[in-house]
Amino acid sequence: FSQDLTKKEENAVIFLFLGGGASSVELFNPIPTADSTHRSVTGYVNTNVPGMELGGLFKDLAKYGNRIALFRGFHHRDANHSSATHCVVTGQPNFGAGTTQKWPRYGSAASGWLGTNALNGLPTYIKMNSIAHDDAAFMGGKFVGYDATQQGRKDLLLSMELKRFEKRLKFLSVIDKDFGKGQRLAEQWTELRGQAVEIVAGDASEAFKIEADEDYDAFKEDTLGRDALTAVKIIQAGSRFVTLSYNGWDMHSNILQGMNTRQPILDKYIALLLDTLRKRGMNKKTMLVVTSEFGRTPINANAGRDHNARIGNLMIACDSYEMGKVVGSTDPLGTEATEGLCQPKDLRWTIFDHLQMPKEMKWTGLDGRPMHLVESESKNILK
Repeated sequence: FSQDLTKKEENAVIFLFLGGGASSVELFNPIPTADSTHRSVTGYVNTNVPGMELGGLFKDLAKYGNRIALFRGFHHRDANHSSATHCVVTGQPNFGAGTTQKWPRYGSAASGWLGTNALNGLPTYIKMNSIAHDDAAFMGGKFVGYDATQQGRKDLLLSMELKRFEKRLKFLSVIDKDFGKGQRLAEQWTELRGQAVEIVAGDASEAFKIEADEDYDAFKEDTLGRDALTAVKIIQAGSRFVTLSYNGWDMHSNILQGMNTRQPILDKYIALLLDTLRKRGMNKKTMLVVTSEFGRTPINANAGRDHNARIGNLMIACDSYEMGKVVGSTDPLGTEATEGLCQPKDLRWTIFDHLQMPKEMKWTGLDGRPMHLVESESKNILK
């Protein structure tokens, strides 16, 4: 893998994960002709693309139908929250493994191939908030990405004069000179510390200061909005893969109330993101991915929906590809993907291909074994 420093204005990805298993029927496949048990409880809304409907609470997103692609054939086979999340955020199944991390996240692979830091010290891979299985697995701790929590952002600020900081680093390098020499884990720890130094000593923290941004007032009312604007700014500054999460979608009861609470916020900020990316000239290089660990069943006895991995949620927006389309379909009741089928391994390759990472790439794991990060039969679902 390349370890060269990344450059600004390269292709990038914003990965928005809806933790809990969002209902695809209320989001991206409302099936308005089905009976009340199966169709969207919030109704549906027509987009500005004929024949493309969204769940009824996507009032703002409906104006951007020509800027998005929906993949109604997206699915897998795992209806367990933890292992299904692993499958969707890594592209690799992990049945029965609980919380064990088997495969690296997309952002970790990007950090390995594209280099861990931009020229200004900003990490290639930044996590705005926690998602399960957000780890580098066999790649090692050097590639886990930067956790941009509130405390993490404070840690970006150098609390002493730069000269004094550099003097301390020299002392530390003398002490650590032979520490763990020849041991890969120890060497990766030293490299990880080096990344932190690049961040603190550079001007990376400036990208996180969103309050002075011209669009701050539009995004400031909710954490998702503030995180979304931060994602835009740090990609502008040189980051390549940013994860956002917006949880609370495990609606086993009273799904109508749950959707009325969560979906309008999601609607507002996806639409604002699309508008902001285009306004800043980022809409062709930056790919927005919105997904969840699985879809959900027809309405149950508690007016909610249970887990269903035979259907899923996947929306992609990037104006360098053909947008304004629906790919694939489910059965008439929205319970199983039947046409235009695609899986998380295809999403993985679609993301990597956008980031200009080669399909044949390998990574030598901590145990010394070379691992292919993309299956040869995986397809780019945007091409």
